[in-house]
Amino acid sequence: MVSAFTETLLRIAGPPGRSLSDVELDRFETHYRLLLKWGRRMNLTALRSEEEIARRHFLEPLAVADLLEAQGRLLDLGSGNGFPAIPLKVLRPELELILVESSEKRTAFLQAVIRELRLTRSRVVTRRVRRLADLADLLPCRYLTLRAVRAEDLLKGRGGPILSPGGKGLFFVTPAQAEELRASPPHPDLRLSGTRPLPSDGRFVLAVLKAAPA
Repeated sequence: MVSAFTETLLRIAGPPGRSLSDVELDRFETHYRLLLKWGRRMNLTALRSEEEIARRHFLEPLAVADLLEAQGRLLDLGSGNGFPAIPLKVLRPELELILVESSEKRTAFLQAVIRELRLTRSRVVTRRVRRLADLADLLPCRYLTLRAVRAEDLLKGRGGPILSPGGKGLFFVTPAQAEELRASPPHPDLRLSGTRPLPSDGRFVLAVLKAAPA
């Protein structure tokens, strides 16, 4: 029997949602259920309705997953409730997933999600990142994702390369923040290569960054 959440996700996703496997849909449903369960005692999301959560937290990863290939490391900064990185891992299960989160309570939630979804090659790092050097043991990565954190605050300072060859930074930001990234990249190693609208609403876009030419 299809759950109400799955029906909602498939309805708003349209054709891309119809290609989701039963395993992927089941993992999305489990993530949603855990978000509600833990959210009763933790402030995990400001969204309340089923459709709002499906559209913002699950539909956005569906809309950008084509930008990721199957191999490499996906590093997510300020992971919070696990979006967009965990749904991207569900859609690209061969990726190595590392979630970086400073809050121990949110780390516990993320570990529970990884365990319940049976995600292999996935781990949570509890760490407060103040500069690029704090990520030295985790870089370079193939994909770098972040939402609701300022890239220039986390990627400042000296360090080795951020992205491995062919890598991408996928930053979920406002259009104004995307223009700031274009005018003033968060690190000399990165350049904005383009933006993509997101299906949640017009307040956010995906900024795609690539390694700057040598």
